Amino acid sequence: MSSIGQKPLELLPKLFGPIAERYSTRPGGYTRVLRIEPLKEDQAASAILELVDGPRDMRFAITAQTIARDRLLGQPHSEITLRNREKVVKFRGEEELEQMVSKFVSMERDGQEGRSEPAEKKKVYFKGLRDARYYSGGQKVANSEPE
Repeated sequence: MSSIGQKPLELLPKLFGPIAERYSTRPGGYTRVLRIEPLKEDQAASAILELVDGPRDMRFAITAQTIARDRLLGQPHSEITLRNREKVVKFRGEEELEQMVSKFVSMERDGQEGRSEPAEKKKVYFKGLRDARYYSGGQKVANSEPE
């Protein structure tokens, strides 16, 4: 997979064409930073930078999935879900949200989860510490090596 710096000539026309048109009426707030678990063994901070209201908008998908779950369980939406619904339909519209909600409802009825299993976390060893321990899945576990 190549990074954005390796193909600017391919991406600039898209940025100043369809993407610029999508955000032309939006007063600001074009991107969202989503912090995620560290991906590398060095535990460096990781994040996803996404364009809001785009085809891969994480908040839009999660809100649609939550609404679908609430409908299937016959329960009312929480305050946060209602607030997120308001945000995601502001620029994309009710119809697009309903299409995605319907997709998640049918996936759930067909036995699909609508998401893949999370990746297994790697064990990170802190070398040089006297009581060599590692963290795995958020729990502190003693190393099996003798001290």
